Parts: sequence; structure tokens; C-alpha cells
Amino acid sequence: MPDPENYESIDDQLRNLRSNISDLGYEIDSFKAQTAGALGLGVFLLLLAALVAYDLVSGKQVVWQMLGVSRAALRWIAGVIGGTAVIFLSYGLLRIKRSDNEASARLEQMEQQYAELVERQTYSQETSDRRDATS
Repeated sequence: MPDPENYESIDDQLRNLRSNISDLGYEIDSFKAQTAGALGLGVFLLLLAALVAYDLVSGKQVVWQMLGVSRAALRWIAGVIGGTAVIFLSYGLLRIKRSDNEASARLEQMEQQYAELVERQTYSQETSDRRDATS
């Protein structure tokens, strides 16, 4: 007859691993979401700055003049938006470069350990069921 304490320890280990996998997965997903947000905002601002620069180069300032923005102010706006876009893009690319590959490796290792524990628990239960059936 199998040891009931062994079942409890495997169940406890599985519960702890599920919790740790969930926590680490959340951290990794959060890091990726912040990186994607920085890159997305950087691209959006870059396109906006390009649109303002296009309006400056092509001389289509009618819309801006209707809003009360002068050519010099429009140049300043384009520069600020472009600079901010470069900052966000650089920040996003630096986050990609320094991404935590160790955390991903730990997550993969925990998932593998979880699968092994599930297999061991299933094998123990099958063995217990066979012993009970033969008795």
C-alpha cells in the first residue's frame, strides 16, 4: 500500500510549483508587456513626428495655422515628439537586449519539474489502484 504522506507531499509540491509558475509567468509577461508598450508608443510618436515634418516640408500648414500654431512652434513640436519617440524606442530596445533569459529558463525548468511530478503522482495512483484490485 502506498504511503499517504507521499501523496500529500506530491500534492503540496504541485501546489507550490503551480503558484511559483504563475508568479514567474506573470513577471515575465509584465516585462514583455512594458517592453511592447514602450516600443509601440515610440513607433506611434515617430510616425506622428514624421507627419508633422511632412507638413513642414510640403508647406501644408493650413490645418496647423487654423489651430494657431506658427511654423517655428510646429518645428519645435516635431522635434520634441521625434526626440520622445527616439527615447521610447531606445528604452524598448534596451529592455529587449537585457531581457531576463534566466527567468524564462527557470520557468521552463519549473514547468518540466511540474510535469515530472504529475507523472510520478499518476504512476503512484495507478500502482495503488492495481494493488487494491488484486487484494
